[in-house]
Amino acid sequence: MKLIYLSHMRFPSERTHSTFALKTCEGFAREGVDVELWIPRRRNPAFRGVDPFRYHRIEKNFIIRRLPAFDVVAIAGKFGNAILTASFSVSVLVYAVSRRLLRRAIFYGHDPYDMAALLFVRPRMYVEFHEMYDSFRRNSRFARWIFSRMAGVITTNRFKVDMVHNELDISRGRILHQPNAVDASAFEVNLDTLAARKSIHFDGRSPDFDGQTVILYTGHLFDWKGADVLFDAHRFLAGDETVYFVGGTKSDVEKFKARSEREGAKNIVMVGERPHGEIPAWLRAADVLVLPHSGKFDIARFEASPVKLFEYMASGRPIVAADLPSIREIVDESMVWFFEPDNPRSLVETIRKALLDREESERKAAKARIEARRYTWTMRSKHIIDFVTRTAQAYENSLR
Repeated sequence: MKLIYLSHMRFPSERTHSTFALKTCEGFAREGVDVELWIPRRRNPAFRGVDPFRYHRIEKNFIIRRLPAFDVVAIAGKFGNAILTASFSVSVLVYAVSRRLLRRAIFYGHDPYDMAALLFVRPRMYVEFHEMYDSFRRNSRFARWIFSRMAGVITTNRFKVDMVHNELDISRGRILHQPNAVDASAFEVNLDTLAARKSIHFDGRSPDFDGQTVILYTGHLFDWKGADVLFDAHRFLAGDETVYFVGGTKSDVEKFKARSEREGAKNIVMVGERPHGEIPAWLRAADVLVLPHSGKFDIARFEASPVKLFEYMASGRPIVAADLPSIREIVDESMVWFFEPDNPRSLVETIRKALLDREESERKAAKARIEARRYTWTMRSKHIIDFVTRTAQAYENSLR
């Protein structure tokens, strides 16, 4: 099987989407699929000369091809993203035609707009449905037309199976429910807390963890991810309880730093973006890990399947998570401590419960680690390839 993964994202990148795409390609290739990742040529000064395989710790078992595109995101904002995606999709079509791949290959991606030009020639296309775009909500007829062109849709939680079926009019036989995944072996590191803390360096130094209770969050600082909720929790923390934020864009990190200075939040540390390969050590260095997703956003409440959650689970550290349907689809009270979403006081109270009842926290963490082994990239890739194999020919026959 020949499979072309399409993504307009930057590679390498600090964004989770980039790691996700590379891990997916790696997994497909390990299943014996001939994989190519097609991406636009984009400017990324922070990563100039950096090998995406090495940065993201990905096996080099597939090819990355960079196609022409108009990368004007930095100067045109959201319109720039539309221009980038549209021009990239045209390059995809031209290159696919030049290599006579339209009928020989499977085209796969996580953004249907990357396949925009292909929609008119209808090769076998599969898309991962991660969220309902505003443009789909504004024009449901247009959204249904786009997805009617897909041979299959992969959703990352059960809520989205119903959404795709009911709102986008896709038959259930063309939908696969497949949650996100984790490289369990990379996160099941044999480091005790002290050793993990000694291994960590950023800003040219090793942080002073002495006497601290380390509360850790990894990932972006978006509203729906609840970073503000965790930040607000600093008002209820004791002097030895410190929140470390690892991740976020430079602009978001600077905003949080400025806010921290304004509010005199001495127990907030903004680490910023770190290579993904360092995250397992950070998780092991923590006393408790926090997943503070906000219940005010549908993407967090219903649509998310956080890679962060699977990484937390595999680390074997205690987890405090917002009590939301999307989170409960993966874990329950036997694996994590739940708090009331969007309630900083409830968050701190739950963190304290996790810290005080260490025996129960260890039981929960051990069970979560075992559960994480059910969600490996290997298993995910196998299930998706089986689905593609099962549905691709049927889709092609339906076009005749």
